[in-house]
Amino acid sequence: MLAAQNKCEINRTFRTPFISPFSQFAHVRIGVRVFGIALVVITLLSLIGPQVNPALACPPTGGYVGQVFEQGIDLAEAEALARSAGLSVGRTQLDFPYAEGTLSLDALYIDLGVWPSGRPLRAYLVPGKSYSLVLSETSVSLEREWLRLAVAVLASAGILDPSIAVSEPKVSPNNVSPPQAVVEWARLELGMELEGLGILWRCGPISGAPSLTPAFAGRVAVVANEIDANISYPTLEAALKERGVEVELIPPDRALEALLEFPVVIFLGGHKALSTGPIVSPFMDLDVATELETGDIDHVILSFNVGGTLVIVLAGKDRWGTLAAVEEFVESGQIDRIASALACPTGVCVRILSSEGDCHIGPLESGGGIEVEVNGSYVYVTFVELGSTPCHSHALKTVSVQGRTIEIELELLEYPGFCVQCIGAIRTVLEIGPLDPGEWTIQVNNSTIRVVVPAQ
Repeated sequence: MLAAQNKCEINRTFRTPFISPFSQFAHVRIGVRVFGIALVVITLLSLIGPQVNPALACPPTGGYVGQVFEQGIDLAEAEALARSAGLSVGRTQLDFPYAEGTLSLDALYIDLGVWPSGRPLRAYLVPGKSYSLVLSETSVSLEREWLRLAVAVLASAGILDPSIAVSEPKVSPNNVSPPQAVVEWARLELGMELEGLGILWRCGPISGAPSLTPAFAGRVAVVANEIDANISYPTLEAALKERGVEVELIPPDRALEALLEFPVVIFLGGHKALSTGPIVSPFMDLDVATELETGDIDHVILSFNVGGTLVIVLAGKDRWGTLAAVEEFVESGQIDRIASALACPTGVCVRILSSEGDCHIGPLESGGGIEVEVNGSYVYVTFVELGSTPCHSHALKTVSVQGRTIEIELELLEYPGFCVQCIGAIRTVLEIGPLDPGEWTIQVNNSTIRVVVPAQ
């Protein structure tokens, strides 16, 4: 356990800005993130509300997702551990204006991914004596997968214990200050009540989704402790190699390398597994973890897209349950999804940067569709499909490139566990490229769009 050290500064000379009538807004994450009409109203208000002090810039992100942990952390010690683990880190000050001032917090930033503009996507560790906060930037979709990655990275570096989270993650768009996770941390650590003191200010949303850039393209990392490596890995390795996929077995002490440098990472074992458990824990929601612990389910297969990296968890209630998860994974043909995620037909690669489900708001006929944005030689496609529930995400099934036509078939994967009952809108961002200059036709399932890639 790390000792705590944190400096907080409250600047009460800040000019009183527009005060939001919504101090809280619903956030349900039961396999997926669900946010409702209040969030839409807040976003609309941010477009018409008065702007605060122009010296305070908009946050350089589409939003924030954060989680509080009942753990004291020393900033200097955390920085030393992060650097020794090879992370790109540094100290910074986070400023969060509110109706009566500005909350300034010392934090450690960690570079995780890259925005389409080239700016690093960062997560932040705000230390405290009793409670510490992990806050991650995220896109306007407010997916929480970047927080999962940040917590897993901090756990693998020996800085954070994910098992002592105070509550589920909380999300906030970039025009809300302070973010809800900061409000919770300030109440627990500082005794400050910021509920009802939040503000809105005008911010242009960042377009596109951030991505990770794997160093070992085309390869799969399997992270397993010695027990699961002996019992479950041989079955998985044989199936991957039979499909022509290159695979490397990585011990838990190198999990950080796997998460940040491989395009596909498979974890063997659940949140209680020796050594791998703390790193897997952020990728398992509480209800799923509880079902495994109680034995209500024997095993589970989880899949996440984090900036183009596919993270898969094959976990059982015990070591034999994990083997059962591996056998089901192999028999279900999901190895083909991995092959599709690694394939780059005719040099054109397709990666899922993010895929999340929400409750659909509005008439059904307004759901679904496809949009596209060009950045250099890469095209970013946003595809939305309606589902029976929001507890779904997309996986690549097939990718075909014929001339200047790219055909992509996505399939829906259901997230296990209890799910809120509403019509789901599954929003997926794809990165396609590099593409030669000129006109291209892109088809995703039954939706087609044409795009022109400019000459560089």
